[in-house]
Amino acid sequence: MKLKILLISFVLSLPFWWGINIFQENLENYFYAQISQPLEDIVVVKIPPPKPKLDLQAKAAISVKLNESGAEKIIFNKNINQPLPIASLTKLMTAVIVLENYDLENTLITISKTAANQENVPNYGNLDKEIGKKFTLEQLLELMLIYSSNDAAWALSEVIEVPNFLEKMNQKAKDLGLENTNFINPHGLDPENLHYDPSVINFYNYSTARDLVKLAQYILKEHPVIFEISHKAPLYSIKDGIFDLFLTQEVIGGKTGYTDEAGGCIIFIFKNERGSFFVNLILGAPSSSARITEMQKLIDWINQ
Repeated sequence: MKLKILLISFVLSLPFWWGINIFQENLENYFYAQISQPLEDIVVVKIPPPKPKLDLQAKAAISVKLNESGAEKIIFNKNINQPLPIASLTKLMTAVIVLENYDLENTLITISKTAANQENVPNYGNLDKEIGKKFTLEQLLELMLIYSSNDAAWALSEVIEVPNFLEKMNQKAKDLGLENTNFINPHGLDPENLHYDPSVINFYNYSTARDLVKLAQYILKEHPVIFEISHKAPLYSIKDGIFDLFLTQEVIGGKTGYTDEAGGCIIFIFKNERGSFFVNLILGAPSSSARITEMQKLIDWINQ
């Protein structure tokens, strides 16, 4: 009886073992075929080498890639959440408040003595000889964004009174989620006779690299004219030619800033052929010229 059962089991198992052998043979043939392909037919995945370390001479820096869908990727960062004085990068927020609260077409501004007596900048844009004269909002925005005129920034804030203007600047910062940003004036000048250290940050216009990228994103979406203005004039502007870019990359705009306490500050934005924006920011470079040198280093590193 046991022998009969054994024979029946053996006969029934023959198809199963035959199938296993056929499958194993096919599998071996498949792998042998892959391994024995001509080398020129084998697809080799090339892993790009890691980028070299970038050492920027600045207190903080960031580069963020923004694609067309709005997704962002931080591709470089250094102390991006450290609150620092931001000098004339302040004027980006000043421009936002002007565009959102003023009638651009029908407002004329008379230059007051106070506005004209703000600290002069070394290039065109000072209004100390323009007291009593009327300017359009567009003229003052150009002086402020292109030539970094402190006089123009103050004159713009006087339209609704300076304290009210500053309140709107700080409220806008809160609305945009700029958690480490505060403004005490509309132009970014340092307080007199005070040397910066972290314990006196509240006496300065301050922000972080991360917060300023958020502000730049908001401007790109809601008020791109701010960056359009910033590089359309031939002198003190961020313009084509100030940095070496790939031929397929387009300058969008930016803003510079410098004070003795803030150091060299700059935000520079460009777009590649795929429509992605690159928002690049440096805070606290050793000098006004160093901010340009360090930004070029950052751009070169991005393009490697």
